[in-house]
Amino acid sequence: MLITALPLSLLLPLLLSPVQAQDQNSTSSNSSAYVTDFVSALESAGYSELANTLPKINGTTVGDQLFSQLSSGRNFTLFAPDNTAMQNISSNITSNTTLFAEYISYHFIRGDFTNTSYINTSSGGVGGGPLSTPTITASSTQTGSITPNVTILFDRLFGVGRRDGSASFNSSSDSNPQPYSGVWPNVTLGRTLFNAPQFVILPGNKNQVLAWTRSGENGNVTILNQAENITVVNGTAWRNLFIVGINGTLIPPGNLTTALTAVNASAAGTLLSGIDLPASNGANAPAIKVLQAARGITLFLPNNEAVTSAVNGTLQRWQNNQAAQAALLQNHFINGTTLYSTEIDNSTVATSAAGEPFTFARNDTGLFVSGANNFTAQIVRPDVLLQNGVAHIIDSVFFAVQSDPAAASSAYASATSEAAAISTTETGPIGGIIGQTSSQTPGQSSSASESSSSSSGSSASTASQTSPSISSAVTGTAAPGQTSPSTLSTVTVTATPGQTSPTPSTLSTVTVTASAAVLQQLASRGGPSYGLSWLYSMFFSILAGACILAV
Repeated sequence: MLITALPLSLLLPLLLSPVQAQDQNSTSSNSSAYVTDFVSALESAGYSELANTLPKINGTTVGDQLFSQLSSGRNFTLFAPDNTAMQNISSNITSNTTLFAEYISYHFIRGDFTNTSYINTSSGGVGGGPLSTPTITASSTQTGSITPNVTILFDRLFGVGRRDGSASFNSSSDSNPQPYSGVWPNVTLGRTLFNAPQFVILPGNKNQVLAWTRSGENGNVTILNQAENITVVNGTAWRNLFIVGINGTLIPPGNLTTALTAVNASAAGTLLSGIDLPASNGANAPAIKVLQAARGITLFLPNNEAVTSAVNGTLQRWQNNQAAQAALLQNHFINGTTLYSTEIDNSTVATSAAGEPFTFARNDTGLFVSGANNFTAQIVRPDVLLQNGVAHIIDSVFFAVQSDPAAASSAYASATSEAAAISTTETGPIGGIIGQTSSQTPGQSSSASESSSSSSGSSASTASQTSPSISSAVTGTAAPGQTSPSTLSTVTVTATPGQTSPTPSTLSTVTVTASAAVLQQLASRGGPSYGLSWLYSMFFSILAGACILAV
């Protein structure tokens, strides 16, 4: 019988058993080797202060988790502070290695955000420019070498390198790539590796996000929600990291009180401090405290200009009506849900904490939200990040005091249930890139995600095209920089040097063919002896399985 016809359910135990022990033992050493190489790469690129930080946080629980993820081979984007910014970090942070590690983890984003079509020629250099790793582009070929028939199983189990399959790479042909970014008032959000429970209280225990935007199609990328003006000044790449140089360090979002001060929403702050809402224990408490204690919140906060003397006069008439005041505030937020601006389109609907409907509209003039009584406001400042959600600044007040407690309770229960059921994490822009210009060609689907227990990359079949997520059978050749569907029942794919084969999560039959190139990838994971011993073990295991079945 043919070995290639063996079902995967029989192949997997044979393939995995000889290497599980070696794989477990090599995880720690691989992570340690990755850190050593990463430090050297940062030093050569001019980020010496950041490089000096990594050994300090290595060995902490947070640091070990961070480096374990980075060394997994999955793609990440690092917003790397320059040396001056690193030197200015408060000693209150640097003296606590665990806190320092958490602080650094906020600079890492899941996924590769390289905008390969955009060059900002006006950017300066924070570090020393592109890293001095060997240049291996997606279109490179190796003459005289064996063209490997690489099974997707190898990439699934031992995937190393980046989307182009190279273990080391430059920043493509661009001397200074920038990350994907919406143009203001549109923003781009990425999911970070920051998830300290005392600082992040998002639905479903999600990691915190980072938001950025661009002032114009050819402008610098600016990081939002920061005390200082932090911009992107250069970009390069190393292994599975897109390293984006910035001129400051990133501060994770604080609570609602901090955010109100940062955006100068003093009028909204006064309302939230002066009106009580029901707390989780059933008693009433100032709204500001109730909102800060919630896990998952989306606020629509009127700016100072919206709270006019006429508005204050109306509020005075309700001064002795606690129910009306509470309903007014509840009609300005969604409970249990974090709804970022990039997740909103004309079909989006939501239910306020008062049980009344929210609808949305997006057009050339901006993003609008309509609440109860058909009051409509424009979102003039989106995505003010909070440690437990997000706030959007609007230009008017929703004068609505009606409520539907049953609808509010049902919506909250549904939101918390859905958040708990979600087991994937975004590996691309959250909600996609709104207002994307023709100069941008995302390399992965806007809905790209990775399972919390597995590593599945993007499923883009071309630079800006998504392939089917489910296919009965695929036989083809992966082109440079492309990946095949993420879920397949039968796959045989031929890859050439510098390319990556698919990483399906479900297979019933797989062609297993090893080559020199495969051995090289295995060797890069655990050394030449590891790759050679793994190949021998795999060969004899498959041979034994075939003999058993033949009998």
